[in-house]
Amino acid sequence: MNVKNRKCIRKLSLKSLYANRRRNLIAIFAIALTTLLFTSMFTIVLSLNASYETYQFRQVGGYAHGTFKDVSPEQAERIAAHPKVKATGARKVIGITAEGVFAKIPAEISYMDANCTKWSYATPTIGRMPESGKEVAMDTAALQLLGVTPELGAEVTVSYSITDKDQTAFTVTDTFTLVGYWDYDELMPVHYINISRDYADDIEAQAVKTGLQPFRTDLNVMLASGTNIQG
Repeated sequence: MNVKNRKCIRKLSLKSLYANRRRNLIAIFAIALTTLLFTSMFTIVLSLNASYETYQFRQVGGYAHGTFKDVSPEQAERIAAHPKVKATGARKVIGITAEGVFAKIPAEISYMDANCTKWSYATPTIGRMPESGKEVAMDTAALQLLGVTPELGAEVTVSYSITDKDQTAFTVTDTFTLVGYWDYDELMPVHYINISRDYADDIEAQAVKTGLQPFRTDLNVMLASGTNIQG
């Protein structure tokens, strides 16, 4: 709207604001304080929600959006190619030890790829992931239970039961070379003992010769959006 006496109106408005400057300052201060209050409240709520989610993720042993159990290579490829799947991470469990020093908190012996390792809070902070042969990475608490000082190149002897779904085959005792480790999180439900793919394939071949089926491969997925994951 075009107003011819715009300068006059502006001058009157400024005089009005100046005449009631104390009230206006109080109003401005109240608005700023209210804005700060709501901003702080939303920040605190979002922070608490994120902390609660992280707490739950640590309790279940990972923060992937979902897991497909017992998938074939063909199924894994189809899932990875789905437009709503952002990334995938594979894991193959070959055995478990839940006796002796691991009676309280069991340890799972498995091969994890890079994504699965990251999403399972099992990325070595010292060293690296197992790449070949009898290399191993695990948390510091598991090492201490086995009487091993956490240092790269240390020899780690582990006894575990070969498992295949609901079947248990034979017990294996092997000595590995420690190539990576990380601090144990007391909220984690298990100790992760991560091995190389070569070693997992070798143990799987031995298990198949005894009559077991190939080990189960689970595929963790990270979706393009975390909204309405169930849907």
